[in-house]
Amino acid sequence: MALAVVFPASAENDVPTVLITGSNASHGLAFAEEYAKLGWNVIATCRSPAKAERLKILASKHANIVIEELDIVDDDEIAALAKKYEGTPIDVLLNNAAINTFRFGPNRFGKINYEWFEDILEANIIGQLKVSEAFEVHVAASDQKKIIAMTSTGGSIANVRSPVAVAYRSSKAGLNMAMRMYSIALKRQAIIVGIIAPGTVDTEDYMNAEDPSTIPGNYRAMMKAKMLAPRTAINDMIALIDRLTLEETGVFYEWTGEVLPW
Repeated sequence: MALAVVFPASAENDVPTVLITGSNASHGLAFAEEYAKLGWNVIATCRSPAKAERLKILASKHANIVIEELDIVDDDEIAALAKKYEGTPIDVLLNNAAINTFRFGPNRFGKINYEWFEDILEANIIGQLKVSEAFEVHVAASDQKKIIAMTSTGGSIANVRSPVAVAYRSSKAGLNMAMRMYSIALKRQAIIVGIIAPGTVDTEDYMNAEDPSTIPGNYRAMMKAKMLAPRTAINDMIALIDRLTLEETGVFYEWTGEVLPW
């Protein structure tokens, strides 16, 4: 089995495994670190491992982290990685990779960049589904059997109050629907699907992704004020993931464990 080669210390079956997409920055990097500290085997994926300096430093400190290349919209890469880990149970598949930016400039009515709109839909909905289906058999073979989708409170249709971030919010609403339906399809295999809005974690990556000149009014300051301490938010989400049961599959949660409206 691939896992016995990659994680020689984990030949025993009682060590759980998590596969995290988008592990090179922000939430993904923090998840990789915290799961590694908990003793899990961590398969940390990202598009460009050679450029993932912080992830490489983290992996150098934790023998239970292995870095793999994965672009979630590249069919060949998805298939190759699923093949590489054939026979390896994956307890938690954490779909974190996405285009996680409001991009205010091309993302408002009257100024929508539809080419970028297509890119964000492909990454945030289709990419997560492709990865989930490719690794479904790995999850089904595990003890915990959990597929997690990182979504956003911005994907709640009931809570829309302003007409900004059109592409981003649309993609997250679409992801919520897709994962809700997927949870129903997977019940027969006892696979639990968690749909979690992680909140805005205060990392050096988040607001730096935005062009300050395109952010309206005092939005930047408002977002900064709402940002969460990384360790608190990530550990709370890990605890939430840990306690999810099949009875709660397909539910839309905030990182606090509060159930959110669709």
